[in-house]
Amino acid sequence: MVKDKKSKKKVSLVLGSGGARGLTQIGVIRYLEEEGYEVDEIIGCSIGSLIGGAFACGGVYRLADWMQQLTKTQVFRLMDFSNSRQGLLRGTRVLNTLQDIFSDIDIEDLPQRYVAVATDLAHEREVLFEKGSLYDAIRASIAIPGVFLGVARDNTFLVDGGVLNPLPVNHVSNKENLIVAVNLEGAYTEPRIIPSKLNAMEILQESYFAMRRRLISLTIDRNQPDYLIDISHDAAGIWDFHRAHELIEIGYKEAKRVFAQPQIV
Repeated sequence: MVKDKKSKKKVSLVLGSGGARGLTQIGVIRYLEEEGYEVDEIIGCSIGSLIGGAFACGGVYRLADWMQQLTKTQVFRLMDFSNSRQGLLRGTRVLNTLQDIFSDIDIEDLPQRYVAVATDLAHEREVLFEKGSLYDAIRASIAIPGVFLGVARDNTFLVDGGVLNPLPVNHVSNKENLIVAVNLEGAYTEPRIIPSKLNAMEILQESYFAMRRRLISLTIDRNQPDYLIDISHDAAGIWDFHRAHELIEIGYKEAKRVFAQPQIV
C-alpha cells in the first residue's frame, strides 16, 4: 500500500555527522522549506549540530553564503593548530568566525526543539544538549577525536557525537511528525580501493568509516525515518568546505529525488 506521508507538513529533521558532506544538509533544508514543510524539531550531531543550530536561529542561509565564498586557502586559515597532544586543532577560530554569521543563543530560547549530540568518553555514553549555550553544544558535538580538542566539563570529556551515534534518529521525540534523516555515510558511487593497497593510516580510517556505517545501519533498523536521504561517502572529503555550492546542490537534488518516490508501508 502506498501511504501519502507528504500530507504531514511538520518535520523532525535528523542531521548526521560527516565533515564537509554536511553542507548537503543546507540543500535538504532549502528543499523542505520550498515545499512548505515546517521543521519544528532538529536533532544533530557533529556537522549536523552546526547546520541545525544555524537553521534554528535563522542563520543557515547566511552560513551558506559565507561557505560558498571560501577557498581552500581560507579553509586552511580557519584551522587554529594546537600544541596539545589531545587534538590537532583548538576549534576556537572557526566558532569565533561563525559568531559573525549567527549569534549564540540559549537552546531553550530557539523557536523549535533542538538537540545536539556529543559523546562522553569518560563514561562511554551519549550526552544530549537541550539547553544552555548553542555554541557550547556545537563545540562539543563537533570535537572529532584527535582532530579538535575535546571538552572537559563536570567530570566528563566530550567529543564528537558521531563516535557513538552518527545519525541520532533515536532521539526524535515527536513521532507524529514526518521524520526526515540525512545520512552522510551513504554508499560509495565510485569503485573503492582494495584495503590491501592502502597504508596503515588509510586502513585505520577505512575501518572507522566501516564502523560508522554499521552503527547507522543498526540505528535505522530500529528507528525507521519516513524519508532517508543518503549522501554518498565519496561526495566530498571531510575538509572540502570550499565545495559548498556544489554540495548544497547535491543535498537539494537528493532530497527532491527521495521525496518524489512513493512511500510503501
